[in-house]
Amino acid sequence: MRCLSIFENDRYGSAQAQSLKSLLRSNEIQANDVRVGKFVEVDYFSDSFLGEKIGDILKLRKVEECELEKCGRTLQELIKNGRCWEAHEVLEEIWHKANGSEKEEIHSIIKVCVAVVHYQRGNFETARRILGEALKGGFNPEIADSLGIGFLLKKLQKPEETALKEIAYGFE
Repeated sequence: MRCLSIFENDRYGSAQAQSLKSLLRSNEIQANDVRVGKFVEVDYFSDSFLGEKIGDILKLRKVEECELEKCGRTLQELIKNGRCWEAHEVLEEIWHKANGSEKEEIHSIIKVCVAVVHYQRGNFETARRILGEALKGGFNPEIADSLGIGFLLKKLQKPEETALKEIAYGFE
């Protein structure tokens, strides 16, 4: 099964995501992806949950573990906690049901989430490029508010690098 383990993060920066992924693989964890922000998120393949083992390897405390896409968090919770990969998945479901300009607006918000995920993986140039694309069209505050994520727009008014980092490391 594909699993997701979430850990408190008080020691790693986004630039370390790939080295953490390599460390886990060298310890026989089939890590698919590692994202570093407010939390360290480890997406991996296993027949059983390995959060405790992963936590021991990374020296981090596990806060949540679930089968991928079954964590059951709201869009607002995910974005506020920098869990933009999962937020992007939730938004895609909404996007598929939307029409017209609403569909375009939601797609721009998805791009913001994708940019943050790249930032959390340490792909800073790609993150800035995708965020720049998302910002070109601007955002409709009514749609963001209807999704319960109007707070995100305030972060997006900041310089790109600052916005990426602040979203990746969560809202206060």
